[in-house]
Amino acid sequence: MADEDKVDLETLLGYSFNEPELMMRAVTPKGGNDVRATSTKEPGLAVLGEAVICCTVVNHFYSQGLSEERINEEREARVCRENYARVAEEIGLRNCLSPSKRAAAGPRGNALGEAFEEIMGAVYLDDVNAGGTGIGACWDVLKKVKVI
Repeated sequence: MADEDKVDLETLLGYSFNEPELMMRAVTPKGGNDVRATSTKEPGLAVLGEAVICCTVVNHFYSQGLSEERINEEREARVCRENYARVAEEIGLRNCLSPSKRAAAGPRGNALGEAFEEIMGAVYLDDVNAGGTGIGACWDVLKKVKVI
């Protein structure tokens, strides 16, 4: 993937990666000698991304003083692959994925939502590895892309 793709993703997210290899893991399929080389998924990043999105969304609405019921309503509406896929389409995230990962994402749906989760997992790890909390960086990205 060319450097301009990296800049485009960072611009879309409003986040600059300290470790570009984390970003590349999220936007390109596995390869090399990995026995799962045909997979276009980075499952560890997706699981981490889903967890950090949920934590950030709940934290956001909790800090606003919403009731438990309202927090749960907001979480259910925002923390799902369908919403991630919608957000990803709105910001043009598909164009930042490698061609094979873009094809796997299809016209919409779970695979594009999963790519968003992987990217959020990469943002979290990147910030933690740079000495941050991870949550602050994710909070900023999720606000920029209007998840919160």
